[in-house]
Amino acid sequence: MQLPLPVTLPVDENFDSFVNTGNEEVVSVLEQIATALPHWRQAIGLGPLASLQLPLLTLLGSSAIGKSHLLFATCHQLASKAVSHLYLNLNDYKAWSHDIFEGLENLSLIALDNIHAIAGDTDWEEALFDLLNRVVETKHALVICTSHLGPSNPAFTLPDLRSRLAWGVIYHVNQLDDAGREEAVRLRAEERGLKLSKQARQFLLHHSDRDLKSLMSLLARLDTRSLQEQKRLSVAMVKRELNLKDQ
Repeated sequence: MQLPLPVTLPVDENFDSFVNTGNEEVVSVLEQIATALPHWRQAIGLGPLASLQLPLLTLLGSSAIGKSHLLFATCHQLASKAVSHLYLNLNDYKAWSHDIFEGLENLSLIALDNIHAIAGDTDWEEALFDLLNRVVETKHALVICTSHLGPSNPAFTLPDLRSRLAWGVIYHVNQLDDAGREEAVRLRAEERGLKLSKQARQFLLHHSDRDLKSLMSLLARLDTRSLQEQKRLSVAMVKRELNLKDQ
């Protein structure tokens, strides 16, 4: 079995820092799974997931809305309990051999981020199909994946894989509104020990890319700048980071 290099997941992307507005159900399910694993089938309230032949949960939605954050949060909770799991970001699949999937069915959780990345690659689609079949046979692992593409999307060229992906439960992850994005920035700043005024948060939101990934990347840069300048975060500092003139 070829293992990828160890992945250090962002420590500040956990359930506490995820704003669940519009996504209350999926967050509740993932929290229950993370609490119950490795005995997730005994968890209360998992609904149709507990009786599936293929224990597969797909987080479906557009880019940079928090799907990876939810995977990280689930993995963090499992790591704190020493429950066996592996996170793979399939955006990086070209750096690996597809036999990386061998043996994963023996873990408690298989977390596959961005499975749409392998769509159209026959060898990788077949490898994922084989992994899902082994998961069915062993009746041990739970698979959680994220994707931009639904299971029936023809971009997945292997009909058998489309069929297997359709056996799972799909949760649509919804995009946050402006109030939700501001709360997400506030929580992440708090996780980092940063004090960010409401005025600075709103300025940041109105003058930067509005997707969560870009916002959190900007916040990380502001954290670094704040340390370098030995100053508290302010609107002026946000302006300097964004190369904005005084307005």
